[in-house]
Amino acid sequence: MLPPEFNTLDIFDGDIFFTQQRTAFYKINRSSKESRKLADDALEQEFLRLVDLSISQKNNFAYEGHFTGIGAWAIPERFKKEGFEIHLIFCGLNTPVKSIQRVDMRVKKGGFHVTPLAIENNYFGNMEMLDKNYSMFDSVDLIDTSNLVIPIARLESGEPVSAVPSNQIPEWLRKGMPAIYKAIEGFNCNSHNLI
Repeated sequence: MLPPEFNTLDIFDGDIFFTQQRTAFYKINRSSKESRKLADDALEQEFLRLVDLSISQKNNFAYEGHFTGIGAWAIPERFKKEGFEIHLIFCGLNTPVKSIQRVDMRVKKGGFHVTPLAIENNYFGNMEMLDKNYSMFDSVDLIDTSNLVIPIARLESGEPVSAVPSNQIPEWLRKGMPAIYKAIEGFNCNSHNLI
């Protein structure tokens, strides 16, 4: 889903790193609780190491994750402060149940389990926090991945530059990101640059 100029960029996936670390630590200490703690610590250290390295070397950096808490916004803010452009690709789903099903599919392929409550908190929390902070990004691509991959809208510096017609905007975006939805509605009323 990255733009072509970033095709060779590795995307740091904390879920995959965590799972690999937890498995490795479990082989050493045979304690699930201790392995989770050690994997969490290793994940944080590795992520911050990669962020520091990318900033110091002025290299592009991409990661996959959630941003339900205020602390999660420190990383994109740091890159922005250091003069980087920051871009977000947001993949939305129509319901928390669909999100739980996707996690279950990942678990069957060796991924780690996430409780339904945590998935639901991420589902709503990600939309809430993006709705409050979207203008900090140089671009935001909103994509519906409920069934097919369907681009919904693109915002640049907080302003929509393309969007599907308003009647095609999914309910999860309408309800979960009302400020973004309002901006898209205004764009659609004043423009013919629909996706």
